[in-house]
Amino acid sequence: MAFVGAAVGDRGALLLRRPRSPCGAPLPTVGRSVGGRPGTAPVAPISCLAQPAGDRRPARAFAMGPAWLAAAAAAAAPWARSATAAALAAALVLSPAALPTLQVGDATLTGGGAAHAARGGGYSLEAASGEVNKDGESVLRWALPINNKAVRELQSSLESITADLRGLKWGKVEGDARKAVGVAKNQREKILAGVPADRRAYAEAQLDVVTEGLPQLNALIAERSTEKVVGLQRSLLRNIGNVEESMVVGFPFEVPAEYADKPLLKGRATVEMTIRKAGDEDFDIMGTIYKEGKLTMVLDGYTAPVSAGNFVDLVQRGFYNNDSVVRSDGFVVQIGRPDTKDELYVDPDTGLKRTIPLEVFAKGDKQPTYGLTLEDDGRGYAATKLPFSVNGALAQARNEFEANTGSSQVFWFLFEPDLTPAGRNLLDGRYALFGYVIDGDYFLKSFGVGDKVIEAKVVDGLENLVLPGKQAS
Repeated sequence: MAFVGAAVGDRGALLLRRPRSPCGAPLPTVGRSVGGRPGTAPVAPISCLAQPAGDRRPARAFAMGPAWLAAAAAAAAPWARSATAAALAAALVLSPAALPTLQVGDATLTGGGAAHAARGGGYSLEAASGEVNKDGESVLRWALPINNKAVRELQSSLESITADLRGLKWGKVEGDARKAVGVAKNQREKILAGVPADRRAYAEAQLDVVTEGLPQLNALIAERSTEKVVGLQRSLLRNIGNVEESMVVGFPFEVPAEYADKPLLKGRATVEMTIRKAGDEDFDIMGTIYKEGKLTMVLDGYTAPVSAGNFVDLVQRGFYNNDSVVRSDGFVVQIGRPDTKDELYVDPDTGLKRTIPLEVFAKGDKQPTYGLTLEDDGRGYAATKLPFSVNGALAQARNEFEANTGSSQVFWFLFEPDLTPAGRNLLDGRYALFGYVIDGDYFLKSFGVGDKVIEAKVVDGLENLVLPGKQAS
């Protein structure tokens, strides 16, 4: 019996080999194994009562203490096929818990408080510092298929403020802001050189907002007004993101012809979703009462065109309206179970069942890998362009041991710092992540089984949806 890595069983036992659950069936791995055979990826903890064989839900990882997990990983590292267990043993540290997404209004914040965010909430600089990037908007900016050094320098200088605010290193914060001012002023033409002529006026207007807002940011830094600094910083970063998106020309790769019968998102789209609690109860978020939970999600077709296209198409069809939450366990929140025996969505236009391939985009690759996990591809060590390091990461649910069985069910990942060591976690490369909640992620942990999606709608980017038989405009 081959050793496959470390896992925590339902009773807390360390498992170094492919065990059998109390139900008699092998405990499932986090990802489908090579050739469909179980036992080649690190084992994930799961309850057989919570997840029957063949379930499309992601394997549940129970949160243990960091010291316990580090010991388990260290014990398993010599036998693990991938670097996951070794990374756990070497780099497992407690990260700050994810906090409510920060709402920008008149350069201030509501909802969570920027002072908390500065000590380790949703923001983080792209991994230059070795830290995990827990800000979905930042991850999406870095994932854009562009190559403009000047705009990346402007983005990076503003994002650096977050890490420096955590330690209240105001001198460094001032330096970050001064650098941003210099880049915006001295490299403006280099930034705009990356924008096509027909979008230049739009990019110039966005860049003007940044240029005019930076002196205000410096004034807020001088006042040591943390909340206002983070609020304006985030607002300006969104303007920079708009400039970066305007630089993208065409679609960066060809989607394999075998998926031409799937809806494809060739670009990005924004979806808003409203959820109410069962029994018409209220949401109590840090003492604030809400009648509804509202999420705003950005879906990235540049990284996962098939998965994102499938979701946008189903949203546009109204599939998720009046749908219910089918799983909420502190690890994921899941929706989208169709009323069919095999839990596959049936397209009413064709009468055919719709299945979606596993789609994972590794950093450094030119296009996604389809049909197998990165582990199965011999690259379990590889980082992904869209990582599961963000509270509210949105991904495709599928059958545990069959990569190409996604359909209409999707899940939001609830970021657990104990289970997400620096740079690696057990979901990256094993499930198709295609977007992030950029506003309202603080509602997710309050969603329970039976809570209902009142409405889901596409509010931006619908023109990027390419339906089968149609060409992108």
